[in-house]
Amino acid sequence: MKIQTEQDMLEFCGTVKDNFSITICPNMPPLSTQLWYEINKEMISTGAVGKGSHLQQGIFEIDRATTGNVVLYEVPKLYPSAKVLAEYPDFVGPITGVLVNCYDPKTKSFLFHMRGKDVSTPFAFQAAAAGMGIYGQHPSVTAALELQQETGLENFRQFPGNGIALGIFPFMKAGKIPQPLFSFGFFDDLSRFHVERSLEEVIEFESEVKKDIQNQRIHGVEAHHFAIPHRYVERVVGELDELNRFYGPIYDSTTNFVRTLKDNHYLE
Repeated sequence: MKIQTEQDMLEFCGTVKDNFSITICPNMPPLSTQLWYEINKEMISTGAVGKGSHLQQGIFEIDRATTGNVVLYEVPKLYPSAKVLAEYPDFVGPITGVLVNCYDPKTKSFLFHMRGKDVSTPFAFQAAAAGMGIYGQHPSVTAALELQQETGLENFRQFPGNGIALGIFPFMKAGKIPQPLFSFGFFDDLSRFHVERSLEEVIEFESEVKKDIQNQRIHGVEAHHFAIPHRYVERVVGELDELNRFYGPIYDSTTNFVRTLKDNHYLE
């Protein structure tokens, strides 16, 4: 189906069952793709998009072709910055993204992070990692790269493996662009991360991180990670969700991940 509006996205996401494979199929000839890379390079040079911007995994069509499989017919799009949205609306459109959850079976804890540009305002919280879809790259690979880049973890393994997504969740990028988010799960040792057991401890951790940033004890770190033990995770994420502290559908992806772990007897 075509995804043109938020309602289209909601309807499609509502038809997809948990734990599915993803097949990506390019929908334009290689020469056209090269032209898009040149457009993206030009947009970076003019400042319309950031220096690290890549071609987005745009959605031409997306289908739940068979049980347990989603087929994504992809086209390149530009990052939907304010300037591109205003001046080059034909260069943007429905895109994909990924949400990443990570669990430590030994300590039975889950990884989260917070980030924010202005220490005078509340930070936004996410799960282990998240990112934009990359044209030509399978979303499971994007998810693994985001996890490594944002957390520094290197020995993780995907759960349940084989590029299987745990779910798909609707999101509007820049408030205007439909961006269904593929959710993936991973296992790794999380013992290096600070442990928080309550909303109060999470807020205190946020306060301490902001102090370290202001006192220049932390430099150039975008994501500040912490772990929540399983016995506390559902309560803490529920409270964060009620306070509207999550950036994106993190509550839904986390509860879906917890449910999947329980179904596979990793949790009681």
